[in-house]
Amino acid sequence: MKKTKTISPAKINLTLEIIEKLPNGFHGLRSVIVKTENMFDEIEIIFDEKKDGINISCDDKSIPTDERNICWKIAEEFFKVSRKKIGLEIKIKKRIPALAGLGGGSSNGASFLLALNEYFDNILSFKKMVGVAAEVGKDIPFFLLKENCSYVSGAGEKLKPIAIFPKLNFLLINPKGEIGTGWAYGELDKRMWFMNNDKRRNISQKMISDFSSLEKMSNWLYNDFEIVAEEKFPIIKELKNCLISFGALGASITGKGPTVFGIFKTKKEALKVKEILKKKYLEFFVEIG
Repeated sequence: MKKTKTISPAKINLTLEIIEKLPNGFHGLRSVIVKTENMFDEIEIIFDEKKDGINISCDDKSIPTDERNICWKIAEEFFKVSRKKIGLEIKIKKRIPALAGLGGGSSNGASFLLALNEYFDNILSFKKMVGVAAEVGKDIPFFLLKENCSYVSGAGEKLKPIAIFPKLNFLLINPKGEIGTGWAYGELDKRMWFMNNDKRRNISQKMISDFSSLEKMSNWLYNDFEIVAEEKFPIIKELKNCLISFGALGASITGKGPTVFGIFKTKKEALKVKEILKKKYLEFFVEIG
């Protein structure tokens, strides 16, 4: 029996461009994604060679702990590919809001996969781990990278790590709600007539070629899902304006929303604004990212 502990960070989509609908039903995208430094879940894993099966517990009752859980799916896919087997007890302590565009579940799955592979002496190469992760969820491969930032394309499985990227101070606000993935993509399919137009500017590429300063980089914040997210949660516009009014260099949503983020010059500034907003939005999740 062996016990290990790991953390899994949230992610922020600095850009998210949906550029095509693929024959398999997924969507092609371009995105600059960065991991958060201050927001993460904690995972404890017990490997037991004398037992079989998977047991998952979580302090957030909204998270499934059966075969619907991402860690469970990752374990089954890993066992299939590696031809290994072991009893698992997985305890997840959630700090990242679920279904908020912050990638908490995908991050849990990636951190668990890394720990599982390490237990078996790194039996799978990085490429094979990406294959395992992509079978379960297209957002998971990003979290396997040791780098904090990456240019992501394809359906989320093509990764170009960015080794040098400025430190970002995020303030996150989640207005307590969720946006269904199927609904959001369906609305984009109907309304984004320019989705696959080859004249579209590659905003994600522009961002990573122009981050000589936080101000310049913040000018390229962009998310196609804002079209539908602001319709579902009109308060998103208010939250973005609010963040900028209090000194954020830029503001947008992450993933398909509804979480809004602002980028500040310093963590000290972000903390000051956090206290102001927590007093105003008592029911919302307001936290440093």
